[in-house]
Amino acid sequence: MTDELVVITPSRGRPRQLVEMIQAVTETTYGHVRVLPCLDDDDPELAEYRRILPLSPRLVGPRKTLVGWTNHAARVLLDQRDPPRYLASLGDDHRPRTAHWDQILISSLDGRPGIAYGDDLYQHERVPTAWVVSAEIVRAVGWMMLPTCEHLYVDNAVRDLGLTAGCLVYRPDVVIEHMHPVAGKGEWDASYRDSNGSRLKARDRDAYRRWVRSGLDSDAAKIRALREGAGQRV
Repeated sequence: MTDELVVITPSRGRPRQLVEMIQAVTETTYGHVRVLPCLDDDDPELAEYRRILPLSPRLVGPRKTLVGWTNHAARVLLDQRDPPRYLASLGDDHRPRTAHWDQILISSLDGRPGIAYGDDLYQHERVPTAWVVSAEIVRAVGWMMLPTCEHLYVDNAVRDLGLTAGCLVYRPDVVIEHMHPVAGKGEWDASYRDSNGSRLKARDRDAYRRWVRSGLDSDAAKIRALREGAGQRV
């Protein structure tokens, strides 16, 4: 594994927002960090993405949900000959504000597998809307976002997984602002409306609750085993 951090960012219909996010990441990171955009091949804005990000490595394929793209991208990255040590989930509506946020979050894990997140200026400590995770954790549980969901409640699942496994770190000194309409910081476009409808909310809530009842403990046990092994090596 390399010490690289790869930020996975599915985006649809928002090429300008994605560029702004990538610029914010570039201006605030310390280590070897890159953003991997994930784009639908039926997106009406695909040509604009390609025009304004001509040299950016990206994944393009059949339309997927946020969860579908994130997990697909994580598998692609971890299947590389020299995979990254850390992955991050940021939306195209996140804006890192803290200098060297990547180094701060990674160092807070103390060299052991874990999940770290900062303050998004809306949810704060309640749920991680943007987070860094050790690639070993993704490999161990088999997903980066709860695969039975499509878009919502994945932050809740990451929080519960980290808390139950004892590997979740919140850094209030790291600001990764979430420019979301519910926070009064964005406009409701087609992508937001599609991913925040009442039917999807109910479906994802039920999927999340089923996992809490029947999958959380076993997934957390896999992470605890990883951390115990890492502690013995230290």
